[in-house]
Amino acid sequence: MPVRNVLAVLVLALTTSVLAAEPAPPRRPASPAEAAARHREKLSPLRVLVGEWQGEGWIDMGPQAGGRKTFQLKESVQSRLDGTVLIVEGLGTSRAGPEATEVPVHQALGVFSWDDAEGRVRFSAYRIGGGVVDTEMKLLGDGVFQWGFDMPHGRIRFTLNVRDNVWVEKGELSRDGGKTFSLFLDMTVRRAK
Repeated sequence: MPVRNVLAVLVLALTTSVLAAEPAPPRRPASPAEAAARHREKLSPLRVLVGEWQGEGWIDMGPQAGGRKTFQLKESVQSRLDGTVLIVEGLGTSRAGPEATEVPVHQALGVFSWDDAEGRVRFSAYRIGGGVVDTEMKLLGDGVFQWGFDMPHGRIRFTLNVRDNVWVEKGELSRDGGKTFSLFLDMTVRRAK
């Protein structure tokens, strides 16, 4: 093969390999409409929660906190920002005795949103008097969700099961790194609207 042909083949091979090694052009960022559609789609399993809910439950924070206490509960879940976030607001009330006035024992606000960077449904929860939790809301199955967080005394997890307009939620505590859990909260609310 003449030298000129060999050089031509080498130049062609080098050019092809250099072009093949060049990185692909950067992906264009999603438009706001595309991002909103993706966020709505990622939150769609949680839409079963949208509405007004009422019911009752109990909580047991141990003997030092007075043992098991019952409460009445209202939950309001609303879709906001064209369906790209969901807001949940809960109010639990209780009475110290049969003739006592109902007083708030639980007030909280939570926001569900899709986090593109982490690829998860973010759940940010705020409780009156302080207390902020930023965690993931996991979809475990059709109408079954779970979220949790670590505390100095253990791991807390909440499991929601929503079926036939009934929302059952269980709160559990693990003191052994998540190997075993004990129930400390049980609530059932029904769709009011």
